[in-house]
Amino acid sequence: MHVQQTRSMGVPVDANSRSILGLIAEMNTRFVVPVYQRPYSWGEEQCLQLWDDILACGRQRENFHFTGSIVTIQDGSMSEQGVTPLLLIDGQQRITTITLLLIALARLVDEEKTDLPFTREEIVDSGYLTNHFRTGDDHYKLTLSKSDQPALRSLIDNLEDPSVPVVTTSERLMENLAFFERRVGALSDVASVWAGLQRLEVVSIALSQGQDNPQAIFESMNSTGKDLSSADLIRNFVLMAYPVAEQYDMYQTYWRPIEQILGADAYGGTFDDFIRSYFTVAYAPESMAKADVYQTFKRYVLFNGYHRNDRMKNLSLKVKRFAGYYARVTTGEVDDAEVAEVLHRLSLLDMPVINPLLLALFDSYDHKALSRDEFLDMVATIESYLFRRAVCDCETSVLAPFAASLIARLDAVRNEGGNVAEALQAMLLNEAGTPRRFPTDAEFTRALATRDCFGFSRVFYLLARLEGGMGGCCLPRKGSWTVEHVMPVHAVSDESWAEALGADGERVFEETVNSLGNLTLTTSLFDLQDATFAEKRERVLGAEGDARLAISQAIVEAEGWGPDQIRARTQALVDEALGLWTIPDLPEEACRAYRPSRRAAAGEQASFADLFEAGLVEMDDVLASANPLYPGKATVTSRGKIMLANGEMFDDPTEAYERFLAMQGALVTGLNGWMYWRRGEGGPLLDTLREGL
Repeated sequence: MHVQQTRSMGVPVDANSRSILGLIAEMNTRFVVPVYQRPYSWGEEQCLQLWDDILACGRQRENFHFTGSIVTIQDGSMSEQGVTPLLLIDGQQRITTITLLLIALARLVDEEKTDLPFTREEIVDSGYLTNHFRTGDDHYKLTLSKSDQPALRSLIDNLEDPSVPVVTTSERLMENLAFFERRVGALSDVASVWAGLQRLEVVSIALSQGQDNPQAIFESMNSTGKDLSSADLIRNFVLMAYPVAEQYDMYQTYWRPIEQILGADAYGGTFDDFIRSYFTVAYAPESMAKADVYQTFKRYVLFNGYHRNDRMKNLSLKVKRFAGYYARVTTGEVDDAEVAEVLHRLSLLDMPVINPLLLALFDSYDHKALSRDEFLDMVATIESYLFRRAVCDCETSVLAPFAASLIARLDAVRNEGGNVAEALQAMLLNEAGTPRRFPTDAEFTRALATRDCFGFSRVFYLLARLEGGMGGCCLPRKGSWTVEHVMPVHAVSDESWAEALGADGERVFEETVNSLGNLTLTTSLFDLQDATFAEKRERVLGAEGDARLAISQAIVEAEGWGPDQIRARTQALVDEALGLWTIPDLPEEACRAYRPSRRAAAGEQASFADLFEAGLVEMDDVLASANPLYPGKATVTSRGKIMLANGEMFDDPTEAYERFLAMQGALVTGLNGWMYWRRGEGGPLLDTLREGL
């Protein structure tokens, strides 16, 4: 069957329904996975689904099974041996998995299985795995990308010549081959597998380089199995902007370094989190927490013209720079020991919502807009702010939009030549009385002294930071150290501990067992129900590493352990905490200088009508949205009102911008229209014009 289709996005395609084995075995063709495609990624779940489908239609015999679409693109080239390469846009996972199953079947023949409806030569030489009599790349029906290629080729070479060693560098390929070999080897009716393979059908969609849009097809289709991640779509979008001949160099030189910087999980959640952080910086004060990562990236490229004049390389270099900041922020791997230490502490806090702000600070530090001391001071301020809020159970949902607003406001201070470190402190202090507050000493100490610290998700960070701040010989790291109780969790039922708890033992136990003063770090588990304090103390003294911990000295020096000792140690550690997680101490005039309410109050003296009467905006002036995510325009009427494209008119820029965003389908609200309308494309903001009054 052959049909001519026109897809909704306007891309013409030629589609043929056919057997997938027939497609693979087509003479003088080979499939090439482009460099921008993700590596082979199917796991056992996807392989099992394909296996079940193959067996089902193989045993029923009269049925065919449709497995989706295979999309290829031709650039019109042909090798000297007459072989045409077909770039696999969609279908790599299925074709690679079927290739592995074919290799498993060929190996089964080598095990002298009888009564098989196929031969080893038929699989190897009939076009399923190789182009017979062709050499080099043309010999192999499927060429994978990256580290998968040597492993797959060695498996085929080994079938043709058993003396050739198998390369096992691709763990996923080898695991899935072993899966199929186990399944095939356990079957009594292997013929059903072969019959099922013959009955797998696909729609083959052939595109032409330079005429069709493979990215549009790529976006609209996801093959059965594992959906494409945002990282896959973004990488493909970047590389497909270049001709096929240039894609490999573009990938190796500009995009591969980004993957290497972000690490092994670059195509899991890490990339999405990084890109959201990157765009939060780019689009501040707008938060990107709920944004579609790929669509945001695409709009960003098109709006800024990165898809023209080879500028995608410039964008890739910028993304690479920020990927470096992200890697340093999340891993703490920095050459500067002091910077590395504070970043390590932030990683223990595990509050990625603040990452965009840290990326912005790193960028300023990298460009010498911040000194090393300023950078360290600002990161330390952020650490104290975050930890105090965590201890006091402050609302966390406000942090993402607040971090985005801080990026924009600090950028404005820096552009005006102000003191950015002081500005950050003032901006945090100015949130007193709001959900974004910096908890005071009184609130912080009360919460830390009374809360359940053992159940606190950041208890390891708390104890490790206290140890480092109290002059301990080392800063404990997760893995070898654990958080343990001194008075055990079963103390009420233990006679020796019950005596220390006193007459009102159960109530006192509940108040103190999980408090800060009853917790410590240790490399050995000594929280045993039947252990007395004397026995525990001896174990601490006998553990040379634990005995050196500064936070354990009160335990080592105590003759007994009960509520009084726990409360005293709690207070001592709370006092230490106050000196470690400090709140900035700024005079009121410094805070007032960065208080938004001051500027807003002054700004209310001038309205949009005042701008119109002063001639700063005139009839028919175009107001352009300054937000790259939501481009659009409004017009100034003869009566000095703001008219949107739908004819609605407003007196106030903020009300007009709110309605404009709603028309765009935006999720954001509460943006100040004075800061988002420009007079003309690239002209001054209305807020700037208002300052002139």
